Amino acid sequence: MQITVVTWTMRDDAYAGPGTSDQLSLLADDDVFHLLSHHRKRAVLLLLAMAPHSRVHLQQIAQTLAALEEDCSLEALDRAAVRTRRRNLKRSHLDPLIEAGIIQKGESADVYVAGPAFSVVFATLTAGGYSMTS
Repeated sequence: MQITVVTWTMRDDAYAGPGTSDQLSLLADDDVFHLLSHHRKRAVLLLLAMAPHSRVHLQQIAQTLAALEEDCSLEALDRAAVRTRRRNLKRSHLDPLIEAGIIQKGESADVYVAGPAFSVVFATLTAGGYSMTS
């Protein structure tokens, strides 16, 4: 029986393995790790997983993010801070999650539910030890 030991080292030089760097899945825009690289996308998944009726409203996501990012209570939130988060979610974070099948629109325009890929991606997210504060 032969045992092979593999060692990894961090290098500063460019990737020189098979294929090109744009063919590496971790650099693709639809890769699960790329999709979960921003804390606001992770927050959407965590909030949806915690939602009592398996759906979450965009306003709830924006309020929760603003409270966490501003380190204040929901009652002390500035309306402009919530509006900014809401706009940012719509412009940058929700569409990639929808296109990947992780979430989908619910019964109204601003309600989101789990998509077909939600459970797999959520398992990946929680395996990494993510929470609303990391």
